[in-house]
Amino acid sequence: MQRVTKKFAIVMALTVLVALWGVYSPTDARGQIKQLTIGIGIDADTLNPQEQTTTLIQNMCALLYDTYLYLTPEGKLEPRLVTKHEVSPDGLTWTLHLRQGVKFSDGTPFNAKAMKLSWDRALDPKMPRVPLRFTITVVNECVVVDDYTVQLKLKFPFAPLDQTLSLVIAATISPAAIAKYGDEVRNNPIGAGPFKLSEWVKGDRIVMVRNDDYWGPKATVEKIIWKIVPDVSTREAMLRTGQIDICYKPSPANLAALKGDPKIKVEMPLDTRTIFMALRGDRPALKDKRVRQAFNYAVDKKAIVKKVLFDTAQPMEGAVSPMLFGYAKMEPQYDYNPDKAKQLLKEANFDFNQTVRLASPQGRYLFDTQVAEAVLAYIQAIGVKAELRVYDWPTFMAAVYKVEQPEMDVSLLGWGPMIMDADMALYGQFTTSVYPPKGLGSAFYSNSEFDKVMEQSRQEQNSEKRKALLVQASKIVWEDCPWLWLHVEKFVIAYNSKIENMPVMPTEIFYPTYITMK
Repeated sequence: MQRVTKKFAIVMALTVLVALWGVYSPTDARGQIKQLTIGIGIDADTLNPQEQTTTLIQNMCALLYDTYLYLTPEGKLEPRLVTKHEVSPDGLTWTLHLRQGVKFSDGTPFNAKAMKLSWDRALDPKMPRVPLRFTITVVNECVVVDDYTVQLKLKFPFAPLDQTLSLVIAATISPAAIAKYGDEVRNNPIGAGPFKLSEWVKGDRIVMVRNDDYWGPKATVEKIIWKIVPDVSTREAMLRTGQIDICYKPSPANLAALKGDPKIKVEMPLDTRTIFMALRGDRPALKDKRVRQAFNYAVDKKAIVKKVLFDTAQPMEGAVSPMLFGYAKMEPQYDYNPDKAKQLLKEANFDFNQTVRLASPQGRYLFDTQVAEAVLAYIQAIGVKAELRVYDWPTFMAAVYKVEQPEMDVSLLGWGPMIMDADMALYGQFTTSVYPPKGLGSAFYSNSEFDKVMEQSRQEQNSEKRKALLVQASKIVWEDCPWLWLHVEKFVIAYNSKIENMPVMPTEIFYPTYITMK
């Protein structure tokens, strides 16, 4: 009788545990995947969320730190570290209620003081390495109300702030880690996310393990290895042979073959990311906008999309991705017209004896080097002396924003807003406030009229009027051509077809946290 009772108690205990897990977990099993290996083309330069420039690394940071809100693939916001928020009638005070009982992976409590510390650091102009600071400069101050309530005091009402709270830019870092590591927290990330850093072998792999003290449902993956494989063909081969489970941005040329493999699934939603050649307005060869317009007419973007990218993108027809609020197709279009390009160069008295220096990363974007090579050929075809230099990603990023003794005049880059709003796309690249070294304005562009319109758009609360202002701003830069407008990417990701329940976002973020294997 005693044995039966004991057995019955064990069964009942297990039943309760399973029932509870069913309530809290989005999947049916916990820790069923011992290891998930993801093949990527680049290494991280920093794992400090405030220092991010690259979407892929922000993806990693989201897993390590967690965010205040979560933006679903359907565009809905869900609570994470912030459980609810209220906005004052004048729109200038956002009151955030923090999730209680949360700890960082080092055991330090997550609370209002911890959150304020990270916000103060991100907003502090004395902290030089916060390239995406412009996304939160609408916030004047973060104020502690009590242990689990903060208020964000705004300079002016800002409609997309709720989406901004889903970004990692102001994610909270463990105060103990900041005290211990200082700036070296970039190599020693401590957050409150579903994973924590286990190992980082520069140039080879970044290893995360499940954070079993995570406040929410525990990840179904025990270990994630981000394997750095710059060569895309090698990444694809590793996927086919099972050496990796996910291939980040496979080659467009091989998509048909990958789609035909029953062991592999390919997803490619239209992206928020635009690919462009930044035409540095501070360089003598490119100061005249007629030269920049000429470069746009010189390049056959439709041919690049079809013949180089195998339709894994679509030509840019506006200054931002059509996925974003505030998008509009621009007129006129810079259709392929080499004769018009030559005429514009003649009108601008372009010096054909000078050499224009192009630069591209390798392995960061879809066929990035091949696209740059195509652009080079088109530029040379209108009589311009030009050369191309290819860099690995960390070296490239260190060179792109050099003010003194720049190594390049034209650089291939991508800009992928993390919110579905044109504000981040336009403000973050073209306002004078992001002119290097203050920000990531890769074209070194400054236009006071554009700045004025963008500031008006940020303060306008009527959505239709705000959209009109964003379109007006787009028209200004479309004419000025700080970029050679290339294409909007599709976010291409290939993975083992056994993987299920992995959200893939148009912002180039994917979440392997709660995947299952069928």
